[in-house]
Amino acid sequence: MQLKWLADLQAVVDGGSFKAAAELRHVTAPAFGRRLKALEQWAGVALFEPGSQPPRLTAAGQRLCEQGRATTRELELLRQELVAGVAGDSLVRLVTGRTLAHSVVADALAPLMRRPDAPQVQVMTRLMNEASEMLERGEVDILLSYHHPALTLKLDGRRYLQARGADDRLVPVLHGHAGKAPPRLLAYDPGQALGRLLDDHLAHLRELPPLALAMRCDSVDSLREYAMRGMGLAWLPLSMVAADLRAGTLSVWGEPAWQIPFETRLFRRKKPPSPALSRVWDALLAHSRRA
Repeated sequence: MQLKWLADLQAVVDGGSFKAAAELRHVTAPAFGRRLKALEQWAGVALFEPGSQPPRLTAAGQRLCEQGRATTRELELLRQELVAGVAGDSLVRLVTGRTLAHSVVADALAPLMRRPDAPQVQVMTRLMNEASEMLERGEVDILLSYHHPALTLKLDGRRYLQARGADDRLVPVLHGHAGKAPPRLLAYDPGQALGRLLDDHLAHLRELPPLALAMRCDSVDSLREYAMRGMGLAWLPLSMVAADLRAGTLSVWGEPAWQIPFETRLFRRKKPPSPALSRVWDALLAHSRRA
């Protein structure tokens, strides 16, 4: 048995087809098929209903898939416990989105991490829903997320302490100035928090002229680069593009009402924090007050 075979089986369920699952697992279709066959040989039973399209698990396959998810989750928790055991209370595990990781987290923790007695910090980047689930499962100590009425995190206020972070806003920007025709839209992947925020905003903004979609991208850095190259219009965090606006390499497009204010939020469990966790939490709060 190889653990990657269990992940392969789960990918078929999540992807809905063998081809999509192979792409999710970053292997060729023939290699993926051989791995599923090896898993069936190990199990000693058929895992898929013959000829089913899309592929459908047998009862044995369903049981193995469910147990495989639980097993891999337990192993990951064990790994986290082992790491925490070695590092002790000096390790702080923080989960956030990619944009916040290289902006807010970098700015907030830089002064702390330059100290010789700085705590050890493990930063993980995930989509917002997955990040909140990691906090609920106890896999991380701090969650830093975007906050807006269009973005909801279902975290029990009796169990979690939350603090308001820095205010920011998405600003529609482009290179140079728009001509008569509305520019083409550079949008986020809809699975991202900023993507859901922008899609919700555009759906309710009646006075906005129709925008033809040029592309979607899951990287805010890439969208900024595309806007800088004159490829279209992008809604980007003001904190990211303020210097570009001052330099004139980007300009704000449209009306003030077309901008989208939002904030960041910090979450952690209400149990008494370790000294290391308190230092990281306080550093993030201090940055929010300065921003």
